Amino acid sequence: MDKPLIDLLEYSHEELMGMLSEQQGMTFKFKNIEGQFIHTFCAGQLLSKIGLTSQEVIGRRLKDFLPEDFAAKKEVFYSEAWEGKEEVSYEGELLGVSYLASLRPIKRQGEVVEVIASCVDITERRTSEKELMETKELLESLYESSVDGICIMDTEGNVIRINPAFEKIYGWSEAELLGKPAPMFPAHLGSRPEEICRLLHSDKKLIHLETVRPRKDGENIHVFLTVSPIKAANDDIIALTGIARDISERKKMEDFYRKADKLNAVGQLAAGLAHEIRNPLTSLRGFLQIMQSGQVNKAEYFNIMLSEIDRINSIVNEFLVIAKPYQSKFQKNNLIRILQGVVTLLEAQAALNNIKIMTEVEGCFPCVECSEMEIKQVFVNILKNAIEAMPYGGVIRIYACVQEGNALIRFVDQGVGINENQFHRLGEPFFTTKEKGTGLGLMMCYKIIGDHKGGINIHSVVHEGTTFDITLPLQE
Repeated sequence: MDKPLIDLLEYSHEELMGMLSEQQGMTFKFKNIEGQFIHTFCAGQLLSKIGLTSQEVIGRRLKDFLPEDFAAKKEVFYSEAWEGKEEVSYEGELLGVSYLASLRPIKRQGEVVEVIASCVDITERRTSEKELMETKELLESLYESSVDGICIMDTEGNVIRINPAFEKIYGWSEAELLGKPAPMFPAHLGSRPEEICRLLHSDKKLIHLETVRPRKDGENIHVFLTVSPIKAANDDIIALTGIARDISERKKMEDFYRKADKLNAVGQLAAGLAHEIRNPLTSLRGFLQIMQSGQVNKAEYFNIMLSEIDRINSIVNEFLVIAKPYQSKFQKNNLIRILQGVVTLLEAQAALNNIKIMTEVEGCFPCVECSEMEIKQVFVNILKNAIEAMPYGGVIRIYACVQEGNALIRFVDQGVGINENQFHRLGEPFFTTKEKGTGLGLMMCYKIIGDHKGGINIHSVVHEGTTFDITLPLQE
């Protein structure tokens, strides 16, 4: 053989050995010599990671450099590969390093003469798998123990899985609902699940709403529902998750607070109403006495008497509206008319406290989508609070205008004011700055305005007064 060719072969051999030594994994070979598997080659960076050198491996058996029980397990795979089985693989771990070994027999004339193996470091993969498993176990634990009902559905809206809390809330077992439409979507979300998917694909990443849904036994329950998508890597929605929280008890408590606050308001209004009704009644009695004497033309007093009767009727009507039970009903309402009705109702109480109520409406005020009864209750509470905060009289100014796409109703009083450090507690039940208050009124104001997707902003200075801003969204 020519010397240049020999030099080239030697150079190539050195290059190959260098590459094998520098590889991140490990390559080794072994033969069966007199019934013993003897390693004939071993190189790679993984070798040092598991605490070995090529000198400790080459020419030796597994049990010469590994614990005997560990070596015995690996020799089973060695035997399979030596018997000619293709693609034999196993996992191992030494010094905290996990690796995957793949064995392949080398055959000549149909007989295995050597086995070559390659090993790769899978420590990071095993660590990731362990973390994923722990995360899965944690999520599974949260799923099973959650007090909220969780329902996983396919994109057709059919149930894939539900947790025990869902069974408890709705009354159906998983076996009864599996593969069937989920019983949790109200009609206004769309009867077809693809409509819900379309909503979730838009700007809405989640759908939140309060709704009333039937249980298996036919009872209606109040639930707070959250619908979220489960997405694939390409951002396609592959499933839906619905989380339902039973808020029936909370609704009952809110209803109790609302009724308690209404009774409180009605009781306080009674004294002012009695005084306000007594005034026109006194006038009517005087006119009747004059007319009875026959000394004047009766016709000239008719308009005055009718006006006084209308005044009484208006006050009584407003009082009945506040007192009677109602259900929330959202529709287009004239907010200024509602406000003027409340002012009429409370003018008597204001007059008793030497207070004047002045109302100013800016421009053409549009109708607002709202519940008339609930908004009336809010206005009564805030105006009544303003009157009670002004024991020495003064002026309450009410402004109504459109601001940044919202209807703004501003109440400005000249009362005693509220300390800044008390602001964060306003709206809590039974927290009040009044001597005989309950705190329920303002709490219900926050709840009602929140249900209307509006806001309440309060600014106050002690001994100067308080400003309440009520904002309600205008429909486009």
